[in-house]
Amino acid sequence: MPTWDDESRESATAAAVAVMTAYARPDLPFEQWWAGLQPLLDNKATQDYAYMDPARIVATSVTGPAVITDDTSAYVAFVDVPTNAGTYGVVLSRADADSPWLAGRFILPKG
Repeated sequence: MPTWDDESRESATAAAVAVMTAYARPDLPFEQWWAGLQPLLDNKATQDYAYMDPARIVATSVTGPAVITDDTSAYVAFVDVPTNAGTYGVVLSRADADSPWLAGRFILPKG
């Protein structure tokens, strides 16, 4: 059963930065963008973002450290990731303590 320890926190913030870095590449053609992003997504997000046009993404870089904003469940993490286009929220989940964090949703910056 997963718990919130230093390793879990570090792996969650690292996963959020990795997925946001893969997401924030509007200059790439879809196939290349998707090849980098899809392995970091859960099944639902794979379906939700499979037809997205990366050219519509305004962020192009991560600009600071990720911060966990909700760790109520050891299976789900809400992480804020600062970018050059504002702070995105990334919702991550994991199946168990030994599974990787996968992104389920990107929450656009407010405004």
